[in-house]
Amino acid sequence: MTAHDVNTIADAVARKYWHAVAFESQLASGPVALSLLGEPIVVARLDDNVLATYDRCPHRSSPLSTGEIRVDPSGTECLVCPYHALHFDVDGRPTHLPARPDERLAERLSLITLPAQVSHGMVWVSLAEQPIGGIPDWSTYDDTANVSFQLGPEPWAAMPTRIVENFNDLGHFATVHANTFGVGEGAEFAVVPTVQIEPHDVDGATIGLDHGVTMHQLDRVTLDGPLVPILADFDYRHVFPFVTELRITYGPDRVEWIQVAFTPTTSLASATPATLVFQQNVRNFDLDGDVPAWHDFQAEVNAEDRRLLESIEPDMIGVDGTDAHEASLGFDDVTVEYRRLWRSAIAAERA
Repeated sequence: MTAHDVNTIADAVARKYWHAVAFESQLASGPVALSLLGEPIVVARLDDNVLATYDRCPHRSSPLSTGEIRVDPSGTECLVCPYHALHFDVDGRPTHLPARPDERLAERLSLITLPAQVSHGMVWVSLAEQPIGGIPDWSTYDDTANVSFQLGPEPWAAMPTRIVENFNDLGHFATVHANTFGVGEGAEFAVVPTVQIEPHDVDGATIGLDHGVTMHQLDRVTLDGPLVPILADFDYRHVFPFVTELRITYGPDRVEWIQVAFTPTTSLASATPATLVFQQNVRNFDLDGDVPAWHDFQAEVNAEDRRLLESIEPDMIGVDGTDAHEASLGFDDVTVEYRRLWRSAIAAERA
């Protein structure tokens, strides 16, 4: 199969999983629109619940995301179509039409609702009726004893699989991130040790990868921080297909968590792939420190990755490495295992 064929099947696989579509805080401003695997969708908070649906009114196809949230005559919060003000409740049922308030609204006007959950600062949606996999446990973000910030959502012109592989890659720290936290090429601390990889299983099913290593980075969380190498533990928990949490332990009392979700806005088979990058950073130290400076430091780290990933041509390869024409190095174990997960999922989808 070609990369296009593989990625077309991968679309069907990815539709079955949960994807980050918004930060919970975004819902306070009204409906949120985005594209998920090429499907325009909208999410809105109604009566403390979340409605997720395709972004078109079943009456005359206007985008519901350009409407607003109102209360219907029964006191129910609704998403209101911008064209004829047709009201929809959180279950997608049409409840009110101002131009004909007494008219019985047909069942076929109901919205197709999508599974949606708010969890640990993010809104998650699946395009499948019964999602598989899981939503990550990022409860450290909710812990008020920690300090945190959110970054994004930011559109990157790259495949989500490339971004996943990059985030889980240790070999690029010394080069790509030499101006932020990398120890620099050729430094005695730049050697990448052997990575320990284990399947991440839930109820007997593998839903991702756990891997970890102890190596050096610069002991800094701001752009003006010290240029002093420190030995740190890097522990990754990847939840298939596009979600990872990295826990960095700088010593017995200092821990930082970086929680990322890479949401494909285009089809995985698109020749011009695009991804929304969601990120949350949490730490249990320096609680009164300069959070904006920490945010700016992480934004620069991301910019270093983004510049590199968006420069790769051709970007469109198979999610499992098909047509990549790429060789692997000794520290590519995690990418190899990640692509193996994709090959297994694609084979199961074809069976």
